[in-house]
Parts: sequence; structure tokens; C-alpha cells
Amino acid sequence: MLAGSLGGAAGFAGGGAAVAAPMWPVPAPYPSTSVPEESLAGIPVGSEYVALGDSYSAGYGLSDPTRLPTGACGQSGQDYPHRIAARFGLALTDVTCGGATSKDVTTGFQFRGVPPQIRSLSARTRLVTLTIGGNDADLFGTAASCLAISAKGPVFSGRDAPSCRSSLVQDGEDQLGVKIESRVALGIADTLAAVKAAAPNAVIVFLGYPAIFPDADHTPKGGCFRSALDLGTLTGSFPSNSYPFTNTDVRYLHSVQERLNDVSATAARAAAVRFVDVFSTTQAHSACATAKPYVSGVTLGGTGDLRRIDLEPGALHPNLRGVAYLTKRVAAATRSLAG
Repeated sequence: MLAGSLGGAAGFAGGGAAVAAPMWPVPAPYPSTSVPEESLAGIPVGSEYVALGDSYSAGYGLSDPTRLPTGACGQSGQDYPHRIAARFGLALTDVTCGGATSKDVTTGFQFRGVPPQIRSLSARTRLVTLTIGGNDADLFGTAASCLAISAKGPVFSGRDAPSCRSSLVQDGEDQLGVKIESRVALGIADTLAAVKAAAPNAVIVFLGYPAIFPDADHTPKGGCFRSALDLGTLTGSFPSNSYPFTNTDVRYLHSVQERLNDVSATAARAAAVRFVDVFSTTQAHSACATAKPYVSGVTLGGTGDLRRIDLEPGALHPNLRGVAYLTKRVAAATRSLAG
């Protein structure tokens, strides 16, 4: 995923220009000079581990870029798949890519020269992790278009609306929620089935998304709003780690993320795949939190006249503390399944 203009969903959907055909990564053996922190009863050291999914698995916005499977993916060597591989001494093929959808995992060519992620799987694969569904729902593209002037609005993406909810909920029907419970749910279910078929001997861990928008119990009395604009903006300088969402949209987008989490859990149960719910356990550590957040707030870039405003990489994505937490939860799930 790349930083993009607030005029569209590219800021969170991983937009980027196509690049020359990259070299497709192959599993590299675990370095013989390294010693894994622990071993797994059912997955020997050196076993093949394939990481699938989108920017939340790819470590988008973190340092140490791998430029795999292409530089446009924004993958980091600090993502949780690299940490899991080091922890258990596994041979990692990390094909995670910012902006990936269910289709990009199963059948699509997200960037020229980069085949569907599922082609990295085989009967030799012993562990698969993935995070998917957020881009199917356009949750992050929606969030990018919901940045607001104040806690009461309006949003400043050109919609001329007091909140995103006012545009997306019409006649009592939540358009985004309906999409999640239909097309998105089907895409996730198809993806899990395809992964199981392509890696019949693998332990599969399906990781959810940490809380970006908190529940009522973890929303401050005065709301979450932290402005993305200040006097310095006139000179092209923007506040860092802001949270420019109306009180209405914090509640609304929390409910949207909750629906996505529920749909993911239901699909995992139907597929007999382990789902790791990190949404319910991170409410106190959302991007709203000012103490120990697991998800970064919003930092903008652009021009002082506001004719161009971009999202800086990593906005509303796991920070290092968040990645450490995701690693911990994936490790626990892998141990229980492999044992």
C-alpha cells in the first residue's frame, strides 16, 4: 500500500503504478547461523512457511523494505511473518502485499508480473498465515475519505457532508455493511477454501484486524478527534499521529470493522480454519489511544494551499508495538495448532 490522494481510496487500498516484472520470491532456507527461539512439535525447523495477505500482514509503513514481491507492495522485513519465521526457524516465502484483495490471493494479478499469491502454496507448505478482507470491504479507502475538519465535521474529501455515515447509511441501510455481509463474506470464504486446497498439509492461521476505531468503552468522554491540520499546515507542515474523525464516524466505522470481524470469524469456522480475533482484544490500543496504541494515527503530507493532501505511509496501520502483538497472537495460535 502506498500513500495516496484523499480524493480516492488509493490512500488505503494500496494504489501504485505498475512496475517492471519483478523476480518472484522463492522460499529461502532458514539461515544456519541463526537459532530459532523455540520449536514447534508439528512443524520442524526449516519447514516451508508462506505468508499471504494485505498491508496488515505486510507491515506497511514500517522500515526495512523487502521490495517483495514488488516494491509497490510496501512489504517490510519487520512484518509479523518475518518475526514468526525467525522465532520458529521456518523457511519463509512472504508474498504479502499492500492493497491485496481476496481475488489477488486466489486468481488476480495485482501488479504486472506478480502472480496470485496462492501460487506460492504447495503440498510442501507447513504453515500459512493471512490477513484479508479489508480491501474487499474498502474499509481503508472509506476511512481515507472520512477525514474531517472537526469532531462534528464536515469531512474534507470533497463530499461536502457532515460525516461519512451520512453518505453511506441511506434510508436506514448501511451500504458498506451490506457489502461486507454479502460480497466480502463470499470472497473470504472462497479464499479460505482455496488456501486449504492449495496447501493440504499446512497449519492455517487467519488473522483479523486490530481495532482502528474503538468501542464506546474505550472512547474518551470528549471523543477521539485530533486535528490533522494546524497553523503549520500553511507552510506544508502537518501534525503527526492525528485522528481526524468525527464522533459520529468513530462509532460508525467501529461498527463496520466489527461486522468485518464477525464475517471473518464466521467464514473461518465454516472452513475449519483458526481465526485469531485481535479486534476485540485491542480496543484499548486503537489509533484513538494516546497511550500505547497498536495502530498509528494519521499523518498527512502535501501543499500548504491544501490543493494536494496525501496520507503518509503507515497511517491507520500497525506500528512496531502492534506488530509485536500480532506476532505474539499468531505464535500462540500456531503453537496450539501445530502441537
